[in-house]
Amino acid sequence: MEAVTDQITETWEESAPCIPVVYLLAPGSDPTGNIDELARKKKINTYKVSMGEEQEIIAKKHIDDQMRDGGWVILANCHLSLEFMAEMEEILNPKGKEIHDQFRLWITSEPNKGFPLGLLQMAIKVTTEPPKGIAAGMSRTYNTLITQDFLEKVEPYEKWRNVVFAVCFMHSIVYERRKFGPLGFCIPYEFNSADLEASLIFIENHMTTAFNQNLVISWRAIRFMVCDVQYGGRITDDLDREMFWTYGDLWLTERIFTEKDYNFNSLSDFPYTIPDFPEIQKYHEYIKTFPEKDSPVIFGLNVSADLTFRLAESQLMINTLIDTMPKEGGGGGGLTKEDAVKQKLQEDLIRQLPENFVEQDYKEKLTAMQVPRNLDPNKNVPLNIFLRQEIEQLQSVLDIVRKTMNDMVAAIEGTIIMTADLVDAINQVFDFRVPTKWQF
Repeated sequence: MEAVTDQITETWEESAPCIPVVYLLAPGSDPTGNIDELARKKKINTYKVSMGEEQEIIAKKHIDDQMRDGGWVILANCHLSLEFMAEMEEILNPKGKEIHDQFRLWITSEPNKGFPLGLLQMAIKVTTEPPKGIAAGMSRTYNTLITQDFLEKVEPYEKWRNVVFAVCFMHSIVYERRKFGPLGFCIPYEFNSADLEASLIFIENHMTTAFNQNLVISWRAIRFMVCDVQYGGRITDDLDREMFWTYGDLWLTERIFTEKDYNFNSLSDFPYTIPDFPEIQKYHEYIKTFPEKDSPVIFGLNVSADLTFRLAESQLMINTLIDTMPKEGGGGGGLTKEDAVKQKLQEDLIRQLPENFVEQDYKEKLTAMQVPRNLDPNKNVPLNIFLRQEIEQLQSVLDIVRKTMNDMVAAIEGTIIMTADLVDAINQVFDFRVPTKWQF
């Protein structure tokens, strides 16, 4: 597992003063800390601007100053200032002005269709995908955020190392738990390394104060800051907050000091214990022993949750493969895509549709049905009302499906206008998928 900082170093080596680096961010990923770390190693000043309303003037000033002085400028959330991004190509190529060789511009942005193509073409494009799996998450944390100096920040070192490992492990667990969808969290949250870093900073200050003044560590205060403030500040659902507090009650406790080889979950096949190593390299070696496939038990879930996740992941992969396949190829006999869909609709799907319900017929049949005892057949019977409503709902479905099929055939023949919805429906029928309009 390679460290993210190595990738940033390689990116920096390929960059140039007039060639910015554009990071297309995935949820939960932020390269700012790693860029700062690389800048510190090279003894270069960094200037950060979070883009938004009226931030363009500040960003332009930093760029102009560092073009002269040789610092680095980091512009975050640039999807909020697309008009300013459109000017960036001209800003980075000023006429008659020399640019310092050490100057670099780093841009982070969420994927956005309105992002200027000119800037993308001239820039080095990087995407940062979050790690998948507990082992990958812990490895990235101990390769980027946790260093040898970090392990020796607070005395006694052995207690500090245990707390750091426990918080990092909890971060990997709650981050990875999101993959289970609603089974993991009722609402998806974008936890990231900033939450972990802020939690560790608070714990560092709290433990330093406690040990210097000979006080007892307040685990309640630590759990409150981590579970309610740092991570909990993103949580809006009460059940999610309760679940997060459960993790805090289990793993942020005095037992991580008193129990030898403290195990995060004794029911898990693999013993996820808290090691105590003075060297960072030992932690790297221990994390490499983690299983590649995470058991759902370590998340507090069962095999059904893992099965649901695997099915959803497989379906996503299949849909992605189908979406990226060429659409011009036809079916048997050299048919084009449109001809193949038309043939499939006329010879198969439309014929399989049941006939529409005739209102007079089904009302007579409902009236003729036997009714339970003690009910007046001349009055509205609850079962009859329910059947009538279900028939009307099914008739609405038949109308939508039949109209969509007939419209697809007519659009292929050219008798009506081919709309975007019809193009989407034709592509999905061609790929043996259910059209989007039928899924509501």
